[in-house]
Amino acid sequence: MLKPRDLGPGAATRTFLEAMRAGRLHLGRFVLDALDGSIVDCRAERGRTPLMFAVALQDPAWRLAFARLLLERGAAVNLRDDAGRSALSLACERGHLDATQLLVQYGADPDAVDARGWSPLMYAASAGRTAVVEWLLRAFRRLGQLCLERADRAGRTALQLAAAGGHGQCVRALRAAGALVLTLPEPPTLSAANAAAPSAHVAGGRRRSEEEATPWRLPRDSAPGKPASEAAQGGPSLRGRPLVRRATAPDCQSLLGC
Repeated sequence: MLKPRDLGPGAATRTFLEAMRAGRLHLGRFVLDALDGSIVDCRAERGRTPLMFAVALQDPAWRLAFARLLLERGAAVNLRDDAGRSALSLACERGHLDATQLLVQYGADPDAVDARGWSPLMYAASAGRTAVVEWLLRAFRRLGQLCLERADRAGRTALQLAAAGGHGQCVRALRAAGALVLTLPEPPTLSAANAAAPSAHVAGGRRRSEEEATPWRLPRDSAPGKPASEAAQGGPSLRGRPLVRRATAPDCQSLLGC
């Protein structure tokens, strides 16, 4: 029979994790009581805590029971593993809405990022976890605690990650919340010098100005060496191109593949 004196911190952590995987809540509670809860934040493989393993359990009943047990015993909700990931990040990626809501009740940071710049919302959007995405948006967007325009180290936002994965429902939810939208480059404005040019010169350039005012035609962004007449025939459509930030001037040549 397992006795409290048999449990050192390392052995106790392993025993607790094994109890979680087997759904043995009574054993997990016994281990915590035996060491007065001192192992609630002990590190295991990849620097993860018992809470991080608990929110990743597949069985909903076991997941909530063990996560709640650890949180009630004082587990730190915002600790990070070796990759900078939090328990909330792991729960959101797996689409565990119940664990996500529980962690938030205990003060989990919804906008914390890991080593590659991903937030819990980004993980949920990238994995197509629509229910989690919608709940995070409802819970935090109005309070200003969720940055929809946050970009990772590669410059990708939650909306771009959702679009790249083909998760249409997540894309619609993010756009409805005011996230990033696909924008076309604004036509160039005339400089003061051009505005003061002789009327004959302005009349001669009228046709070109009209073409520049059309969003789908970008004669000034044509590749070097192409005649202006070829560029004026209209550039390729931007449909299907990666999403870009709202109010951000995109690199037209890279968008058009020039």
